[in-house]
Amino acid sequence: MPAAVPAVLAHAGLLGTFISTEHAGRGWDAVSFGWLCAELGQCSLSLLSIVTVHSMVMEAIRLSGTEQQRAEWLPVLAQGKKMGAFALTEPDFGSDATGIQTSLVECAEGYRVSGRKKWISYAARADVLLVFGKLEDGSAVACLLPTDAPGLRITPMKGLLGFRAAMLAEIEMNDCVIPAANLIGRKGAGINYVAAGALDLGRLAIAFGSLGAMEACVTDSVTYARQRKQFGQSLSKHQLIQQMLADMITSYKAAERLCVYAAELRTVGDPMAAVETATAKYFASTHAVTVANHAVQIHGAAGCSAAESRTERFYRDLKITELIEGSNQMQQIMIAQNGMGEFVQSALRRKRLLTDNS
Repeated sequence: MPAAVPAVLAHAGLLGTFISTEHAGRGWDAVSFGWLCAELGQCSLSLLSIVTVHSMVMEAIRLSGTEQQRAEWLPVLAQGKKMGAFALTEPDFGSDATGIQTSLVECAEGYRVSGRKKWISYAARADVLLVFGKLEDGSAVACLLPTDAPGLRITPMKGLLGFRAAMLAEIEMNDCVIPAANLIGRKGAGINYVAAGALDLGRLAIAFGSLGAMEACVTDSVTYARQRKQFGQSLSKHQLIQQMLADMITSYKAAERLCVYAAELRTVGDPMAAVETATAKYFASTHAVTVANHAVQIHGAAGCSAAESRTERFYRDLKITELIEGSNQMQQIMIAQNGMGEFVQSALRRKRLLTDNS
């Protein structure tokens, strides 16, 4: 990813859109932020990933930081003067983030941070990492770790299936010293609150980004099917191609409503926003993979060539959306646990209504 690309977004004021104007942001609501992610997803899911993790760092500071931390960090991040990366996943712990091994030990200067992180988007170029670890008493904590800290080694990761331009890296921290002022949130709240709040925004971004990629796949497939001739007529006239296009269009429209609904709930602070965001992320990313598969099928050999179309890149990248910001299996658990209670309550209300009317 050329460094000039995020710089263009920063210049346009698009790196801190949901941050208040008080802290040099744009003050956009969640729906507007979502559509920005959809536009990025149409172009490059790697770029979307960079904006997502940068936004997650800001969201953690916005929700859990002190007033002093917000004043110090949010303006420089919102303006793109510094870029952030979200460092939660470790080589042996992903979805089960409660098992992280990174440690923070108190010292005269503040804390010494040691441990390893892996699969961290944009870590290869970020200026600051939001690192999650544990204190000596076992309580979870989050902290800001500048990437120029002594003892920090960042190794770019190659040979990835997708998100190849997202600058993923592995991080090794060996007694990296940070001041106590760099702790984000209260002790013990690192996973349950700081990470959860940021991941919720990340899921919204990935849901809308998947939606944008779906739209690109549908548009490219329709254009190609209308132009490509087979057996004396355009591909778009063949019923089996029409069936695939119909499924792609339906998936896009359904995902759009789920994404917008989740963003609307987030905007008004509805307590159901988190589970609806999980639903949108699960549906949009799952169906986007199928849409990309159909797009490759419609394009044929051209769909397998980076030189011929962008379809093969969407096919690779969209698989990653099923794994990041909480795997889709984790989203299913959240949806099921909350959904069961929702439907039980709905059934009880209906039963009471029938009883009262009788």
